[in-house]
Amino acid sequence: MRTITKTMRIPDCLTAACFLLGGTLGWAAEVAPPLPAARIAAAERGEADAQYQVARAYLRGEGVPKDVNKAFALMKAAAEHGNADAIGGLGYFYSVGVAVPKDAKLALEWFRKGAEKGSAKARLNLGKYLLEGKGGEQGVEPEKLREEGLEWIKKAANQNLPQAALSYGEILYFGDHGVEKDDAGAARYFQIAAVAGLANAQNFLGVMSETGMGCSLDKAVAEHWFRKAALQGHVKAQGNLGRILWQEHSGSRQVRIESLAWLLMASDGDIVARKLLEEYSLRLKEGEMEAAKTKVLELRTQIHQSGLLGL
Repeated sequence: MRTITKTMRIPDCLTAACFLLGGTLGWAAEVAPPLPAARIAAAERGEADAQYQVARAYLRGEGVPKDVNKAFALMKAAAEHGNADAIGGLGYFYSVGVAVPKDAKLALEWFRKGAEKGSAKARLNLGKYLLEGKGGEQGVEPEKLREEGLEWIKKAANQNLPQAALSYGEILYFGDHGVEKDDAGAARYFQIAAVAGLANAQNFLGVMSETGMGCSLDKAVAEHWFRKAALQGHVKAQGNLGRILWQEHSGSRQVRIESLAWLLMASDGDIVARKLLEEYSLRLKEGEMEAAKTKVLELRTQIHQSGLLGL
């Protein structure tokens, strides 16, 4: 049984922050090194790109003490200098109410300005806002908002923004928002996001490669993507990796132990992994479960090291 589910709905504030900051949710980042003095100096000189980067750092508290007021001031300065990502970035502050009063209409306006100027992040945020029905103006037909929202997300995905590629890939995969299901199209967009390191996309590609859905059937490729996501702590991928290792290589004691270890790790959060673990446990040889429990500790170390390396 292959495990794949729709990505969990993330609150608007976290979603916008994720896209603005260019990262992904679900993996705890390590403490960032101090922000380079040269970058801070460039921001102080009024260089828009540096202002945008330093604003993000203050917003997240990465390399500098967290200061949302400084973040907003620098984001606004970068926007005034024409930085498209910063223009769209102002929409985040208004969408969440960070450093400024929460204002959905202003958030939409800034997302739209950034999107029209070419910012992929702003296009993604604008698209999601519109799909949620936050069109701002009364009397706008929901169907029009939906169509425009989908178009902005597609544009962002075609700019190879990983988060947008994942979002549009999911829309095509599930046939959401009235879009015709397109497995081949979904696989293409998931590939963009997976190569960029997004664990959800890697798990999707693993499932699709294992079944030949929208791409070539290749169990080795499936195992590759499941492992990539599993090493980022993706529970579904850990269960999928444990399952495919058992199904394809259970003749090897070493692989059986690794398979059990991944299933053990996933079993607390994934009912499918838990059921498979119960099933496979009936076929174990003496000492294999104990060895698997020891293997879990080794795998947790690998996951931690993957996080340190930013993989």
